[in-house]
Amino acid sequence: MRQTQSSSTGLRFPALAVFQALIIAAFFAASIAVHAQEVAPKNDQPPAQTTPTLNEELDKLRKRLAQLSAEVDRMRAEIARLDKYRQVDYTRDQMTKEEDRIRGLQRELVELSAREAPLRKRLDEIESQQQPDRIERSLAGVGSTKPEEIRDSISRQLSIEKRQIQAQLDTIQASRTRDQSFITNAEESIARLKRRLNELSNDRSR
Repeated sequence: MRQTQSSSTGLRFPALAVFQALIIAAFFAASIAVHAQEVAPKNDQPPAQTTPTLNEELDKLRKRLAQLSAEVDRMRAEIARLDKYRQVDYTRDQMTKEEDRIRGLQRELVELSAREAPLRKRLDEIESQQQPDRIERSLAGVGSTKPEEIRDSISRQLSIEKRQIQAQLDTIQASRTRDQSFITNAEESIARLKRRLNELSNDRSR
């Protein structure tokens, strides 16, 4: 509905501009005619019987000028009013976009938390498995002539997995910080747009 209203408003401006230009042109043409009549040489007086007709024409022109001037003022007021409506629609559209953006960022934060939980759980498990006694217990019953090499291999594998998980957690934390910053910026933008919308609403009510 708002989009249709905005399109309709946009179509009015060319017609209003053309109409205003025609009014101004007629205004100037009538002004020139009145001026030409008023500055005509006094020694070139028309016959007495035509004087009332000229005065009547001048009165008609003056009235027409007043009507045109009033019409121009009315059209200017209408254009200003329509421009206020356009600004209101634009401001509301911007607010809607910022609100949609916040909702999208909040969904991303939920998804980040869902990804983070199992990673942290696995990280805790690895830190527990890296304890020397845990590694020793994992080797119980395993026959080998080189238990130290097996122990070192298990420790390296756990360390590699731990670094990979920590890298993922760091990426998630960076994304969370970024999204939270974007949400703050969007909320500040909405606050500014609300103030602007209130100003426009107050102007329209005057």
